[in-house]
Amino acid sequence: MAKSKVVHAESFFESYMELKRELEKSATRFQRAMGISVDQYAILHHILENPGKLTSATVADSRGISRAAVSRGISQLIRRGYVLQSYQSSDRRVRPLSLTTSGEELEMMCHDLLIKSAKIMSETPLSAEGSQFTVGELTQMLASATAQLTPEAPEE
Repeated sequence: MAKSKVVHAESFFESYMELKRELEKSATRFQRAMGISVDQYAILHHILENPGKLTSATVADSRGISRAAVSRGISQLIRRGYVLQSYQSSDRRVRPLSLTTSGEELEMMCHDLLIKSAKIMSETPLSAEGSQFTVGELTQMLASATAQLTPEAPEE
């Protein structure tokens, strides 16, 4: 059984804010480098894995992105020529998604960037300061707190 860490509120909050800032900077850099947002990449990647089988609703449900955000993202990707939306003859409301050749190329370039980023991250030396948490530890703690805390039952 894993030993729990003692979490001090101020240290946790500082680590949380630092992670938030780094995630925002990373998302901005990704968008500048690739020309699409991280959410749009998630849409491209999901369509690549399931060509012709997905609709905007299934993408939203499976990626945890709001349906409105997915619809906006898909519309932008269609306008830019990365995604095709077809119609099934049996039900015109169902519009399966697939990637164009340029959409597949963009997805591969994004994926290559993520591989490079993961390599850099895995080679980054971490400090051994006792008050700082690793990203994995912080993520695990945030997930645990999110799962257990609800607005109806705040922690005292």
